[in-house]
Amino acid sequence: MTLRAACLCGIARDEAAEDVREWVCYHLGLGFSHVALYDNGSREPLREVLAPLVARGVVSVTDFTLREAPQLSAYFHALRLWRGRVFWLAFLDIDEFLVPLTSPGQGDVVPPLSRLLRPYERFGGVALHWMMMGSGGHLRRPPGGTLANYGEALGLDSHVKSIIRPELVTRPLSPHHFAFREGAFAVNEDGFPVAGPCSYPTARHLRVNHYYYKSQQDFEAKIARGLATPVPGGSRTLDIFYAGSARPAVPDAAAAPWLALGADWARQAGWDYPAVGPGGCEQASPVAARLSHSREMQALRQLWLQIEELCRRGVREEAVLPLRERLWQQLCRLYAARGAGEAARAAAAYWRELTGTEQGAQAVSAHGNGENA
Repeated sequence: MTLRAACLCGIARDEAAEDVREWVCYHLGLGFSHVALYDNGSREPLREVLAPLVARGVVSVTDFTLREAPQLSAYFHALRLWRGRVFWLAFLDIDEFLVPLTSPGQGDVVPPLSRLLRPYERFGGVALHWMMMGSGGHLRRPPGGTLANYGEALGLDSHVKSIIRPELVTRPLSPHHFAFREGAFAVNEDGFPVAGPCSYPTARHLRVNHYYYKSQQDFEAKIARGLATPVPGGSRTLDIFYAGSARPAVPDAAAAPWLALGADWARQAGWDYPAVGPGGCEQASPVAARLSHSREMQALRQLWLQIEELCRRGVREEAVLPLRERLWQQLCRLYAARGAGEAARAAAAYWRELTGTEQGAQAVSAHGNGENA
């Protein structure tokens, strides 16, 4: 594998075979060089479901029957396995699809994933936001694939999923975020440090479509499978599905230009690939999605964008420094208050990188004495 290769990691149990195949083929088409799946005791083994691509060496399946914290344990195993072998390691669930927000270029031979991740290569990782996708009113599972059948968006969510550089990561902290080695950290699309599972939502180039609901039939199957990472109060009920179905939704065609990405991989495996939905390939929807975020993170974003604008206008760094110091102090106070001490210290290190000075870093670091959440 090449140095800039990207591997996608996921864990699954009793997912529908057609869903797993669509997910794998789509992401191989997007530019991942390998998909590493952990089978948490599926009744239909994933090794058999994906046999043609396993035989080709582009998919690997690890039997992983652990029942206590299987997701984080699998992620930790993947970190050790792929460190030094790939540049990027992404972690997604089977109901999550990475979606570029720019249309495919004419004659573009560069895989879209490589092009979109290039600006973040100097960081420890990039945190991409969920776009929550609705059920589309489906009670029964419709024929065809996930991407083609569910084209209504409920809005960007503050939760992120991570694509990380494994050599800069020490361990997973949740299905959403990771602990980094000293001086390394993840950023969002704006280059803003993201220390936990959430940040202010931004998605201009790349996002994660989260098909959490799908049809009621699919959601009932999700309830039966249980949670890969139990969280307090995290049990699923049909009331959650009904509440999601009642949320306002807007048409969203951002995935449409990329629907056919996995068709060639499916053809090589001898599978039918889900048909493109009504309307064929469209441009990404210009509809602005509703945002779900905390007031504190939104205030930080506005301050960050103010600094970026001053820099674009060529304002002297001495004039920008007070705003930078205010930003990092607020950021670290917020992170430390949430128990993200490592992230606060990473923000202080980033301060030093940005300014080339220790001035202000001590004040920033003073807030980074907590433990990681």
